[in-house]
Amino acid sequence: MSRPTLLSWVQAALGALCGVALGALLLRRWHDVAVAEAWLNARLVSATGLADTNSVGAAVVFRLDERWVGFLVSTGCSVAMLLIPPFVLAALLVGFRRVTFPRAVTAVALAVALLVTINQLRFASVVLAMRTWGFEVGYQRSHVLIGSAISTLGLIAVAILFLMLVGRRTVRRRPRDAR
Repeated sequence: MSRPTLLSWVQAALGALCGVALGALLLRRWHDVAVAEAWLNARLVSATGLADTNSVGAAVVFRLDERWVGFLVSTGCSVAMLLIPPFVLAALLVGFRRVTFPRAVTAVALAVALLVTINQLRFASVVLAMRTWGFEVGYQRSHVLIGSAISTLGLIAVAILFLMLVGRRTVRRRPRDAR
């Protein structure tokens, strides 16, 4: 193993800077992500026939018992904050040359896709619970209990998968005729 050189530290610093810049951009633009999430959820829930939903900014709204109800995708509910760690970690690992750029991009893309999907499932569970148990009880059960379970299990699965992808060693095989 070689000693770290100035170049390797510069690469690591640039990787970290890129990751932090992407994380800061997500943090700064979280509301835009929340608006996109609300739009996506309204389309997905309507497409499944669960409810005829619309999005208004970062809110998902639908009719329930002759009145309009819904929920707001807030900072704590948006996937934006959850997307920051994979970007920062992948950038650091590329900077330290622990993983290749293509592998890091693959791991981040998969993490983003899974995190967005999990959050959409969580939002859909809120709509389903409100339609099943009514506005107040349905929101409380789905947001606190069901939503937390979906998020927790999903985050654990994504973290394990992400770490498996970036931690996997490439096996070099000897050519067949090199015996």
